[in-house]
Amino acid sequence: MATEEKMLTALKSASDKAIEARSKKEATDLCEYYKALRPLLVIALPLIEKIPVYGKKIGDILRFLMTMADKCCSTMLKARRA
Repeated sequence: MATEEKMLTALKSASDKAIEARSKKEATDLCEYYKALRPLLVIALPLIEKIPVYGKKIGDILRFLMTMADKCCSTMLKARRA
């Protein structure tokens, strides 16, 4: 139970940071928003996977989408530098 409380506290903290980054003018880029949101998703995944019946499938889909976002955003960052 204490572990879940710690995860929820960390989730709240990451959520606040993501909202703060989203509200900044320089965070208009989708990759910057994802970069701020990613820690929240990483913390939330174990909780999501505990959802009966579909939790594991939802977690797998989120991991796939996060992998795609990581690759796309790193490619976009390299293109901007060039």
